[in-house]
Amino acid sequence: QDRKQKEQVEEAAIEIPAQQRTRFFREELGLNYEQVDKFRELNREFNRTAWNISHNLERLRAEMVLEMGANEPNQEKLETITTEIGAMHTELKKVTVDYYMKMKAECNDEQKEKLNEIFMSMLKKNEDVKLPGGYGRNRRNLSNNN
Repeated sequence: QDRKQKEQVEEAAIEIPAQQRTRFFREELGLNYEQVDKFRELNREFNRTAWNISHNLERLRAEMVLEMGANEPNQEKLETITTEIGAMHTELKKVTVDYYMKMKAECNDEQKEKLNEIFMSMLKKNEDVKLPGGYGRNRRNLSNNN
Protein backbone atom coordinates (compact mmCIF):
# COMPACT_ATOMS: atom_id res chain seq x y z
CA GLN A 1 0.00 0.00 0.00
CA ASP A 2 2.87 2.37 0.83
CA ARG A 3 4.47 1.60 -2.52
CA LYS A 4 1.18 2.30 -4.32
CA GLN A 5 0.84 5.66 -2.53
CA LYS A 6 4.42 6.56 -3.42
CA GLU A 7 3.80 5.72 -7.07
CA GLN A 8 0.70 7.92 -7.11
CA VAL A 9 2.65 10.83 -5.60
CA GLU A 10 5.42 10.31 -8.15
CA GLU A 11 2.94 10.30 -11.04
CA ALA A 12 1.40 13.55 -9.83
CA ALA A 13 4.76 15.28 -9.35
CA ILE A 14 6.15 17.55 -12.03
CA GLU A 15 9.27 16.30 -13.76
CA ILE A 16 11.40 18.74 -15.70
CA PRO A 17 13.38 17.24 -18.57
CA ALA A 18 16.96 18.33 -17.92
CA GLN A 19 17.69 19.13 -21.56
CA GLN A 20 14.56 21.24 -21.85
CA ARG A 21 14.48 22.94 -18.46
CA THR A 22 14.58 26.51 -19.82
CA ARG A 23 11.79 25.79 -22.31
CA PHE A 24 9.75 24.15 -19.55
CA PHE A 25 10.06 27.23 -17.32
CA ARG A 26 9.34 29.55 -20.27
CA GLU A 27 6.09 27.72 -21.00
CA GLU A 28 5.00 27.15 -17.40
CA LEU A 29 5.83 30.63 -16.15
CA GLY A 30 5.16 32.63 -19.32
CA LEU A 31 8.67 34.09 -19.31
CA ASN A 32 9.59 36.99 -21.57
CA TYR A 33 12.75 36.96 -23.73
CA GLU A 34 14.91 38.65 -21.09
CA GLN A 35 13.77 36.20 -18.45
CA VAL A 36 14.41 33.24 -20.77
CA ASP A 37 18.00 34.41 -21.31
CA LYS A 38 18.55 34.81 -17.58
CA PHE A 39 16.95 31.41 -16.80
CA ARG A 40 19.15 29.78 -19.46
CA GLU A 41 22.26 31.29 -17.84
CA LEU A 42 21.13 30.21 -14.35
CA ASN A 43 20.35 26.72 -15.63
CA ARG A 44 23.82 26.32 -17.15
CA GLU A 45 25.45 27.46 -13.93
CA PHE A 46 23.30 25.09 -11.86
CA ASN A 47 23.91 22.15 -14.21
CA ARG A 48 27.70 22.55 -14.07
CA THR A 49 27.82 22.88 -10.31
CA ALA A 50 25.26 20.18 -9.54
CA TRP A 51 26.88 17.75 -12.02
CA ASN A 52 30.26 18.17 -10.32
CA ILE A 53 28.75 17.53 -6.90
CA SER A 54 26.82 14.52 -8.22
CA HIS A 55 29.96 13.11 -9.83
CA ASN A 56 31.91 13.49 -6.57
CA LEU A 57 29.09 11.86 -4.60
CA GLU A 58 29.13 8.83 -6.91
CA ARG A 59 32.90 8.59 -6.57
CA LEU A 60 32.67 8.70 -2.77
CA ARG A 61 29.89 6.12 -2.69
CA ALA A 62 31.99 3.75 -4.80
CA GLU A 63 34.97 4.34 -2.52
CA MET A 64 32.79 3.64 0.52
CA VAL A 65 31.46 0.38 -0.94
CA LEU A 66 34.97 -0.76 -1.81
CA GLU A 67 36.16 -0.01 1.70
CA MET A 68 33.19 -1.78 3.27
CA GLY A 69 33.95 -4.82 1.11
CA ALA A 70 37.58 -5.00 2.22
CA ASN A 71 38.68 -7.89 4.42
CA GLU A 72 39.38 -5.43 7.21
CA PRO A 73 37.47 -2.20 6.53
CA ASN A 74 39.06 0.92 7.95
CA GLN A 75 36.33 2.43 10.15
CA GLU A 76 38.11 5.78 10.31
CA LYS A 77 38.25 5.99 6.51
CA LEU A 78 34.55 5.07 6.29
CA GLU A 79 33.66 7.82 8.76
CA THR A 80 35.67 10.33 6.73
CA ILE A 81 33.87 9.27 3.55
CA THR A 82 30.43 9.52 5.14
CA THR A 83 31.27 12.96 6.51
CA GLU A 84 32.32 14.08 3.02
CA ILE A 85 29.11 12.65 1.53
CA GLY A 86 27.07 14.59 4.09
CA ALA A 87 28.93 17.81 3.31
CA MET A 88 28.35 17.32 -0.41
CA HIS A 89 24.65 16.69 0.11
CA THR A 90 24.52 19.94 2.08
CA GLU A 91 26.34 21.73 -0.72
CA LEU A 92 23.92 20.33 -3.30
CA LYS A 93 20.98 21.61 -1.26
CA LYS A 94 22.61 25.05 -1.01
CA VAL A 95 23.19 25.11 -4.78
CA THR A 96 19.56 24.15 -5.35
CA VAL A 97 18.33 26.90 -3.00
CA ASP A 98 20.59 29.45 -4.70
CA TYR A 99 19.30 28.37 -8.13
CA TYR A 100 15.70 28.73 -6.99
CA MET A 101 16.28 32.12 -5.33
CA LYS A 102 18.00 33.53 -8.42
CA MET A 103 15.15 32.34 -10.64
CA LYS A 104 12.59 33.74 -8.20
CA ALA A 105 14.32 37.13 -8.30
CA GLU A 106 13.66 37.26 -12.06
CA CYS A 107 9.92 36.56 -11.71
CA ASN A 108 6.87 38.71 -11.18
CA ASP A 109 4.48 37.84 -8.34
CA GLU A 110 2.34 35.46 -10.41
CA GLN A 111 5.42 33.69 -11.77
CA LYS A 112 6.87 33.39 -8.26
CA GLU A 113 3.75 31.57 -7.11
CA LYS A 114 3.88 29.12 -10.03
CA LEU A 115 7.66 28.61 -9.58
CA ASN A 116 7.05 27.71 -5.95
CA GLU A 117 4.39 25.17 -6.98
CA ILE A 118 6.81 23.59 -9.47
CA PHE A 119 9.62 23.29 -6.93
CA MET A 120 7.31 21.97 -4.22
CA SER A 121 6.13 19.26 -6.59
CA MET A 122 9.69 18.28 -7.55
CA LEU A 123 10.94 18.29 -3.98
CA LYS A 124 8.05 16.17 -2.75
CA LYS A 125 8.95 13.59 -5.35
CA ASN A 126 12.74 13.54 -5.24
CA GLU A 127 14.12 15.93 -2.64
CA ASP A 128 16.42 17.10 -5.46
CA VAL A 129 16.02 18.95 -8.67
CA LYS A 130 16.51 16.55 -11.59
CA LEU A 131 20.01 16.78 -12.95
CA PRO A 132 21.07 16.61 -16.58
CA GLY A 133 23.13 13.84 -18.12
CA GLY A 134 20.69 10.96 -18.37
CA TYR A 135 19.64 10.70 -14.74
CA GLY A 136 16.17 9.31 -15.13
CA ARG A 137 13.94 6.33 -14.69
CA ASN A 138 16.19 3.93 -16.57
CA ARG A 139 19.46 5.28 -15.20
CA ARG A 140 20.71 6.06 -11.74
CA ASN A 141 19.23 9.22 -10.29
CA LEU A 142 21.11 11.20 -7.68
CA SER A 143 18.16 11.14 -5.31
CA ASN A 144 17.97 7.33 -5.48
CA ASN A 145 21.43 7.15 -3.96
CA ASN A 146 20.79 9.13 -0.78
